Amino acid sequence: MPTSDPVLSLEDVSISYGHVSAVTDVTLTLYAGETLALIGPNGAGKSTLLRGITNQARKGNGKIRFGGRDISSTPTHRITRAGIVHVPEGRQVVAPLTVRENLQLAAHAAGRCPRREIEASIDRVHELFPPLARLRNTPSGLLSGGEQQMVAIGRALMARPAVLLLDEPSMGLAPVMVEVIYEFLGEHRDALGGAAVLLAEQSQIALRVADRAAVLSRGRLGFVGPSSQMDESLIAEAYLGTGRTAGVPETA
Repeated sequence: MPTSDPVLSLEDVSISYGHVSAVTDVTLTLYAGETLALIGPNGAGKSTLLRGITNQARKGNGKIRFGGRDISSTPTHRITRAGIVHVPEGRQVVAPLTVRENLQLAAHAAGRCPRREIEASIDRVHELFPPLARLRNTPSGLLSGGEQQMVAIGRALMARPAVLLLDEPSMGLAPVMVEVIYEFLGEHRDALGGAAVLLAEQSQIALRVADRAAVLSRGRLGFVGPSSQMDESLIAEAYLGTGRTAGVPETA
């Protein structure tokens, strides 16, 4: 369950590619244990914002704090080891490695899962995503898109995140696999051990599992508030880049 303790905060964060502004003056707070859905159309800046949090995209002005500490200039690998884990759009599993090897690699790379607990953590991933147990010795590059997404989320779980950044986890998946992924996010929330989740999606499906929602349109943040208050007109206006989503203050 979410708490009043902020775990990740962004203050006036802007990100550019060359002279092109992708994200402008975003201020957002993520609280321990909550799931926040970041909703917006393709090209709104959602992926760029997630990459900026982990310092994979060059930031201009603004501050990013994790657990109260400024990580705006912290290298990506140190951010991951500190507990912010990014599952990028397109899965990006290590294709030649088996499912099991991908999970082991993630645990070692993040350095947050003690060696003696790695096998138990793999078993836990298999419990959450039973197909991966059957596919444990299969090269990940041979899996379906949905199976690769399970591996990608499993890798993130092996890193024991304090903050999990999920970028378009439903993209390109068959409807049945989307249901599997969102069943995990909704019904097996305890598997994340209290981690906060920032979930970027074009689709409204993210609202099913989110405590709060935020609308990003043309790189600017609009509505931020309880997901129950997000209605179709707000989303439509975000996709059109007009109207009442602009300039709505953040609420917890």
